[in-house]
Amino acid sequence: MSAAIPYGGDKPLFYLGDFPVRLITLLVAMHSAAMVLATLLSASGHKDWLDLLIYNSAEVAHGQIWRLFTYAFVATPSIWFLVEMVMLYSFGKEVENGLGWQRFGILYAGLILLGPLLLQAFGYAGIPQIAAGAQEVDFAIFAAFVTMHPGAQFFFGIAARWVLIALIAISSLQLLAAQDPPRLLVLLSSSALAIMLMRRAGFEEPLFGWGFEWSLPTFGKTKSPKTKPPKTNAPFSVVQGGISSSSPARSSQPSSQKPFIDPEVEMDRLLEKISSKGINSLSTKERTALEEARQAILQRSGKN
Repeated sequence: MSAAIPYGGDKPLFYLGDFPVRLITLLVAMHSAAMVLATLLSASGHKDWLDLLIYNSAEVAHGQIWRLFTYAFVATPSIWFLVEMVMLYSFGKEVENGLGWQRFGILYAGLILLGPLLLQAFGYAGIPQIAAGAQEVDFAIFAAFVTMHPGAQFFFGIAARWVLIALIAISSLQLLAAQDPPRLLVLLSSSALAIMLMRRAGFEEPLFGWGFEWSLPTFGKTKSPKTKPPKTNAPFSVVQGGISSSSPARSSQPSSQKPFIDPEVEMDRLLEKISSKGINSLSTKERTALEEARQAILQRSGKN
């Protein structure tokens, strides 16, 4: 198992004094500020201004394309909005750490745009569509998190993968009961897109555990075969999960000589730790080792 995880991908967008500001922090702040603004407009009798921001398939067809993005930031105050923002920050922060803020920004923007494009097809088919809020987008971020950590423990020790399946199932039934197939399509498509992009980014742990794995085509790319480490006189041996001492005796090799570590094995060990504890659990030394292993695998693939 290998992943193209950028070294230093958990770095913030910028610092405000000593406070690290991440892209997910700005997104949550934008959603919250937009909710407050929408509340003030409604309270002051200017609710019709909000109608210029929500998605409306008929108006988009007449050229008001800004609605394809602004609809996601139109929300009303409620306890569910607070829960949504807490979940977006918690899961989005982990996804941003794994992808880096640039690719996370592309993912979030793509998810915002996907829903209206699908709904616009219904509009052109004679079924007008209106939408506001980013519920499906934020749910897709949760799906991206589960793709990174499918075995993460949730309520009562339930794995994240089963929580995702349960939420998709109950949401699908709810939308079917409401006779709202367009939103069901948006929900499923957004989640599928998030999962697909995360797996293409290198998070390849089986999503549904042993016995079933959704693997994507590699488009001509082939994985380099794992090779056994060459014999060495170093007093260490490579084992699954780390390096262990093979002899208590002193080595006859110079102390400056580093023991051989198979980059595939080292990558697997570190990715397993990221999957179970998150990327922030890696020490500086382990981050360096992760990057060195990634470079070694890339060089090996290039030679093959």
